[in-house]
Amino acid sequence: MATLTEIAQNILESARALDEYTASQGLEPTSFTQHNLPTLSGDLEVVRKKLVDSTTELKALVQGPIGQLYDVLFAFTDLMSIRFIYRHNVPHYVPLEGDISIQDLAEKTKLDPIRLRRYLQHTMMYRVFVESRPGFVAHSSVSRLLKVNPAALDTVGFLVEELAPAGTKVVEAEAKWPNSAEPNETGFNVEFNTADSFYLEIAKTSERARRFGAAMRFMTSGTFYDISHLIRGYDWKSLDVPGSIVVDVGGGQGGVSQALAGATSNTRFVVQDLEGTVLEGQRILPQHLQERVSFQAHDFFTPQPVKHADVYFFRYILHNWADKYATEILRNLIPAMKAGSRVIIYEFLLPDVSQPEWTKKQWR
Repeated sequence: MATLTEIAQNILESARALDEYTASQGLEPTSFTQHNLPTLSGDLEVVRKKLVDSTTELKALVQGPIGQLYDVLFAFTDLMSIRFIYRHNVPHYVPLEGDISIQDLAEKTKLDPIRLRRYLQHTMMYRVFVESRPGFVAHSSVSRLLKVNPAALDTVGFLVEELAPAGTKVVEAEAKWPNSAEPNETGFNVEFNTADSFYLEIAKTSERARRFGAAMRFMTSGTFYDISHLIRGYDWKSLDVPGSIVVDVGGGQGGVSQALAGATSNTRFVVQDLEGTVLEGQRILPQHLQERVSFQAHDFFTPQPVKHADVYFFRYILHNWADKYATEILRNLIPAMKAGSRVIIYEFLLPDVSQPEWTKKQWR
């Protein structure tokens, strides 16, 4: 175990490297109101992750066991306040430039100013909004993102309205259905009182399905899920001949297939998902890709309808299902495959031993 001083030295070295980068780009030092460390190149992204890991380690050591425990036990309050902010669309009413009084903000949101102030003060503790002057609120870099990027706000909504409530019922689900591997015997089913699986339940309501799709697009656009890794990680050009077909199984609204279409010239892509999802994908598909990217409603627990494709592709699909269901999904490909068909599976593999690094914690 490194000493506090050694960890601090690592922090200093990483921080200096990132400061030197922003200076070399003619940018102001990154701050809570203006984030100037966007997606970084490979080496600098490693530095960023190292800095996050080191600062997290230092904080935990200095806090001690009681402080660490309290961080875990009171994390629900962060979800509570951000859910309030989402539910009332507060970021929308705060101007991008300058500030607004809490009294005026309360009038715009039709909320009690005292109650609104309490929630805002709590979100400011984790740097969503800033108090620009007494009684006034302005955007932080986080809240600004929620205003200017609708998909970011949809991601918050999906997490606080769907996943977080379901997460609080996982223990109850374990008690109700011990050792179950069924997709409709989960915390989600307890919370939302449904016998359908998560995906089927979400698909029943167009707004929930739309929000889920937007959240998936947003979450797969970040550093950890950057599609550029996928494009570079496989020789897609070797398949790029006239007549070649890639079936994007469970491909959502088609973001990955669109990116792959942009990296190839001839390959056609068939994006398969539930009906509501593919209808939305077709609606938002750019005009210039409509001859090469198509959508098809398909339940991957039934036989694959696209025969003799060159590739059947799964990106972050199989980890959502118990082994017996993952096996069934793959088995349904067999009658459709031709000699030379490939199954490409793109997943994030975790080490057997749990480790506290930033990326691994997010995935677990």
